[in-house]
Amino acid sequence: MRLQLFCALVFLAGSGQSFAAEATTYKGTIGKTPIILELAEANESGEFVGRYAYLSRGGDIPLHGKTNVDGGLAIQEEAPCTKELCRDAKNEIVEKAPIGAEWTLRQSDDEQQLTGSWKDVKTGKTLDLKFAIVDSRELPEGDGGVTLYSLDPSSVARIDDHSLITKADLPYDFLKMDVPLKKGAEVKYGNGFYRLDMDPRVEVEFPTIVRIGKTDIAPINAYLHQQRLQFSFNSSYCLSKAYLGMDWSGSGGEGGMGYDGPPSVVVNLLTPRLLGISEGGSFFCGGAYPDNFLRYQLADVKTGKPLEPESLLKGWVAKDADGKIVDPSTVEDKSNLKFGPSDELIKYVNDNRDRSDASRDEECGLSDLVASNLGVYFTQDEMIFTLKNLPHVIFACGDDLVTVPLKDARPLLTDAGARYFAVLDR
Repeated sequence: MRLQLFCALVFLAGSGQSFAAEATTYKGTIGKTPIILELAEANESGEFVGRYAYLSRGGDIPLHGKTNVDGGLAIQEEAPCTKELCRDAKNEIVEKAPIGAEWTLRQSDDEQQLTGSWKDVKTGKTLDLKFAIVDSRELPEGDGGVTLYSLDPSSVARIDDHSLITKADLPYDFLKMDVPLKKGAEVKYGNGFYRLDMDPRVEVEFPTIVRIGKTDIAPINAYLHQQRLQFSFNSSYCLSKAYLGMDWSGSGGEGGMGYDGPPSVVVNLLTPRLLGISEGGSFFCGGAYPDNFLRYQLADVKTGKPLEPESLLKGWVAKDADGKIVDPSTVEDKSNLKFGPSDELIKYVNDNRDRSDASRDEECGLSDLVASNLGVYFTQDEMIFTLKNLPHVIFACGDDLVTVPLKDARPLLTDAGARYFAVLDR
């Protein structure tokens, strides 16, 4: 059942009953400009929080408000921070956000529409507001009630079971992605064809599979859509940090796209069984260091389900809190398990990697990094051991370590992993 935000707020404010953590998504316009809106009850007193975004820009703008005695909504829209607006005379961050605009909204008789007005507090300019309900979602539970942080989409995106995020999980954020993409040229690669389509708002080119023989490409394109969504969270987050309610601190980078040049997304592997891509770049939105990243992603083409590349390795094991290797299927609480290479796999990589630069080997501590940060990725013909998740200070140590032709990789793969590669078919 869709949340009827107005009715719920008015009822709960007068009943003293606890409220469901739910957020409602709307689509509409400010004046003639298309926007999307998400509102959520904050507490039993009729207060609420929200966010909205211009579809042409993508960054979220925070909202705060309360129900009026007549059942309408009074909303305050935050203004972007500057040092003058968001720091006091002692140069400390203020507690109350500056307000850029005020909204008034009322619900239609059929409870499906919102109408009202938007007023710029500085100039007095007013515009009409019109919205229609699109969907609703449950929010993550929190001890402090519903806040702007409760709307953070990354809390849904960081999932452990590798299931696909759907519109039901994040209706607002999927709606934000529903804009025309600039289509790239078709590229033949491996067993199929793909395009690099660009979201013009963040200038990120991301793959779309065109065809892989007679294979149904809908599942794998659903996976890629999700990856594009998650990849765009960084820019949306950074744009939103222009506002106090979204953690403005006055650091460099806040309020921009965050990326030092367009990030790179490359197709490394494309077969009727597997898709492998790499995502790399440098992201900075405040803090001590930029996030220099290189991530390898793998997915089952037929199901669209993400795979950990390392999970295909025979020597990838689970260890309990005591460091003992265990079968994860026999462990009820998996939160304490740590996955990584076995001693045999560590020895294999260290024995076979290039050790010709002894000074760099010692400076980086490569033998130790193999034990703590080993990763693997796949191309059309090779399996490549590398280092992953390196901190900023040693990111330059992240070279590829050992390359194994896929035709020779069977001893290093599990039975399930070997079945993903046609060259190993028997």
